[in-house]
Amino acid sequence: MSNKRILIIHDDRLLSNLYREKLEGSGFAVDSTRNYEQVPKLIESKKPDVVIMDLVLPTCNSIELINSLRQEPATKELPVLVFPTVLTQLGASALQAGATKVISRGISPVASVIDAVKIALGQPGLGDSLDTPLYEPDKTWLGMVLEGTSECLNQMRHCLPGLVAAVPDAAMLRTLWALVHAFAEKSVLIQHKPLAQITASFDLMMCDLNEIPEQLNASTLRTIGQTIDFLGTLSKPETMCRTKDPATARIVVVDDEASALQFITAAMQLAGLKNECYETPTGALEKLNGQGSDLIFVDVGLPEMTGFDLCSRIRALDAHKNTPIVFLTGMASFQNKAQASLSGGNDFVGKPFNIPELGLKALLWIFRGQLAPV
Repeated sequence: MSNKRILIIHDDRLLSNLYREKLEGSGFAVDSTRNYEQVPKLIESKKPDVVIMDLVLPTCNSIELINSLRQEPATKELPVLVFPTVLTQLGASALQAGATKVISRGISPVASVIDAVKIALGQPGLGDSLDTPLYEPDKTWLGMVLEGTSECLNQMRHCLPGLVAAVPDAAMLRTLWALVHAFAEKSVLIQHKPLAQITASFDLMMCDLNEIPEQLNASTLRTIGQTIDFLGTLSKPETMCRTKDPATARIVVVDDEASALQFITAAMQLAGLKNECYETPTGALEKLNGQGSDLIFVDVGLPEMTGFDLCSRIRALDAHKNTPIVFLTGMASFQNKAQASLSGGNDFVGKPFNIPELGLKALLWIFRGQLAPV
């Protein structure tokens, strides 16, 4: 039995308990807290050998917390590890602030955490046992995640009224991000790639909105609501088995602005997707005629014909009667929305783009297509 002590700083009780259980099973003494104001006192009293912390804390700036630890002589050299995360920019900020390591996910995030702790303490890592069942959540724990999904999504919905106010509630936006982030981290442990992909994109989008609240608009609010509702469907066991890796999905983008095409392509890559781009409606129609696709993004302001007209032409093709079509536009009037609906469009994404929103929107429609009745 090791005499080394670990302090976990994490807001989500279920994740904190899981990591605590697995670390204790590896011989460590473990303390955990959700009260970030108590961290200095806990470190003073418990004297941990390693601190592991999550970066998304609803009532505390994690980067400032790391900075404060590095300012104190007693914790200046204390190993501070960051739980696995898709938030690479935030992870880079944590390292700049003095975090020792941002733990990579690997095959098993739990095993990756234990391996990083051992290495930080100068002990041999897990090596070939990184992906052994010993470090995987058991069925009881996974059942608790799925059983708690409905309550978690309801908590997310309760945050929405604070975001649609004339001046959005910053604290509510942060709370929503913390809920989304925790759900994304739990989804990874379920080891269901579609659920992990869509929650990771949701996490990235909420990170962006918290960093730049000005991006909170009718488009991003619509996408947030759509995602929360769809997660209620996707997280059901009978639905999960019907979804598959969307990496092979055919996504077509029609936009005459080169910069927009670059943004959209970057967004698709970030979401683990591939797309093909066309700058003119006629070029797109030539490729779409007789070839099926899983999703089409269409800019409203195109040369030769409007995006609405192009949508009507696409709908006339046998292969695209039911293909999801999402309009890209800076126009958000009711008239345009009505025209989009009449022309056969399914959804909107507003310009200027939020890159994670584009990827998230694509995943939503691809998975909806996979679940649609044949």
